[in-house]
Amino acid sequence: MSPEEHYVRNATRGLRGKERQETQTELLSHLTERTRQLTLTGLTPEQASTQAMQELGPAPTVARSLRRTQHVHPALSAAALLAFATLLLWPVPELLYARTDPFNSTTGQSVRELRAEGYLTVREANSQLKPYGIQLRHHNESWELRHAGLPTASLASATSWNCQGPVTSMAADQPRYLLSGVPTVAYVNPSALLVCMSEAGWPLELDGQQIRLQGKAFPDTWTREIANMFYVPQVSQSLSQLPRHLWSSPTAPIPQDEPSVIAYPNDLSKIRWSARHVETTAQHVGLLVRFQLNGISWPEKVSYSAPMFISFTLPVSDQGTVNLPVRVPHAMKVVDLTLKSNMNDWLMADNSTFPAILVALPDRTDAPVDLTPLPFTP
Repeated sequence: MSPEEHYVRNATRGLRGKERQETQTELLSHLTERTRQLTLTGLTPEQASTQAMQELGPAPTVARSLRRTQHVHPALSAAALLAFATLLLWPVPELLYARTDPFNSTTGQSVRELRAEGYLTVREANSQLKPYGIQLRHHNESWELRHAGLPTASLASATSWNCQGPVTSMAADQPRYLLSGVPTVAYVNPSALLVCMSEAGWPLELDGQQIRLQGKAFPDTWTREIANMFYVPQVSQSLSQLPRHLWSSPTAPIPQDEPSVIAYPNDLSKIRWSARHVETTAQHVGLLVRFQLNGISWPEKVSYSAPMFISFTLPVSDQGTVNLPVRVPHAMKVVDLTLKSNMNDWLMADNSTFPAILVALPDRTDAPVDLTPLPFTP
């Protein structure tokens, strides 16, 4: 799946059927045209594509806006379909199946590629989730995770790019019904399901790269290199306690009801690292970076500026050492981060300097994040 396809899929999450397809087509068209324009300014195609997506804003924010303004069209009920099938005296399992077709996310990756990345079928995922008392099911036009005693994790209301529901492939190896072409199998990234649980407030316990729910560890194949996906909702909740002008802007194309946090993976190229000693007993620390996003709203094409945050999740060694990013790729350049040791300096610093602080992260994903900056030494 290309970065543009991944962005568009997440930016249209929550829309349904034809409306989602048309919106995806329009967004892809906009990104293609904007990328073409930016390449004329001297940017590489990869740089131009990245900037085009950043100008539109975070995919979850775009998705929330689109869901607020979508026009819902009535559909035939299950009873109407059944009556119609009975009237024709013709067995139509595909017609009845279509009414509950939950596979509203697609990918250009083949099934073979998805399998190589660790994706499971929905049936396989449910089989592995059963010992934990968890069920992945389709309900009211969206997918959700259920566990007795825990809040329902609705995948349609996910706040980050990393919580992803089942997808179907557009490639030739995607199993489909013969007559209608409707997909018969959906595939899910098990690591993404863990992120959905975290975002719903489930009490996941983190111990290095191992993740547990109520003391029971998930398979290692589910939890590899995904710590950076966690903590976004908790960090956003803590940041929302800061004065509103520090995380919201009246010029933003979409009302900022909460701080916008982008979780950066730790394997990005062009990151320059520096080892620091941090005074904390936490197993992970968060590096929070303030910056200003300047872009052009879609489809109004009006310039805007909005405060945002970058979040890194970093492991702490037994000796209290953390490898911190000091230069990171951002937009079309590499920027230096300015590490601050107290809250006032961080909040008063100019966003253009990319001020950053280190904070301790709890071992449970349902615990709040304390924004008190951690002391550090070179």
